[in-house]
Amino acid sequence: MKKLFLTLILLCGAVQLLPAQRMRDLFMSAPGEVMPLLGDVARADCIDYLDAGMEANVSNAMWGKSSLKKLTDDYFLLQTTPSSSVQAKLLPFGADSLICVVKSVKAEAVDSHIAFYDLEWNRLEGEAFFDAPRIKDFFISPDSARVYEKRCDIYLVSLELSSDGDTLVAEYTMPDYMNIDDAEAVRPLLGRAVYRWNGRRFEKE
Repeated sequence: MKKLFLTLILLCGAVQLLPAQRMRDLFMSAPGEVMPLLGDVARADCIDYLDAGMEANVSNAMWGKSSLKKLTDDYFLLQTTPSSSVQAKLLPFGADSLICVVKSVKAEAVDSHIAFYDLEWNRLEGEAFFDAPRIKDFFISPDSARVYEKRCDIYLVSLELSSDGDTLVAEYTMPDYMNIDDAEAVRPLLGRAVYRWNGRRFEKE
């Protein structure tokens, strides 16, 4: 009886550890299109550093530094270079899960791109899980959108996954490219678009 009880405790512990182990495995197995600058050794070093309570800074294939900023049960954030990053979130999907990946690059403004994968890193059709906001969707009022639509003619959007929740926040970053006067006029008219994962797709709140 005691042996059975001990076995059940061990099994429960294994189940609780499974999500964290899965995200670690996904970080290690991510294809080159997701993390082209880090090989297996560098990725393993990142995890070891975090486990040791150290900053996870490693050399990358561009002779620079990459840093694993956060790794949780269902999320990781990798600062690939000083101007680029990769976020990944494990999302419940039916009886299983899928992976949402956001890659961002910053010059003067942040520009993000989103993609979805199954647990074998096969790419999925993104439109099935997220409808990207249009530029006019970021304006607080339709009148403001009409007034400034000619100045806001480049689609630059920052996407931020929640590390401890189920939301995705989108912000229009084109004002960072504008001259000071235009930027100061436009920014107060813009709002963030917040999306929440409903188990099948991101829906706008």
